[in-house]
Amino acid sequence: MEIIDEISLVEWLVNNFKSFGSCLEIVTDKTPEGAQFVRGFGGLGGLLRYKMEFLNHGDDLSDLDLKDLDLDDY
Repeated sequence: MEIIDEISLVEWLVNNFKSFGSCLEIVTDKTPEGAQFVRGFGGLGGLLRYKMEFLNHGDDLSDLDLKDLDLDDY
């Protein structure tokens, strides 16, 4: 394998997020909330493919069926 070009992760995300149907939000570390975000997550908060409704899930995951999960979709 030959390295053709090097690019930072942030620059790649900025250039490519739309092609994945994603939304990119940049948070500054100049606010208390932004500084906490950087300390807690190292600056990269998360990449979610689907919108989650956390209030509907609760703590009971017994009905979760993992055999139908196709990891090739990710």
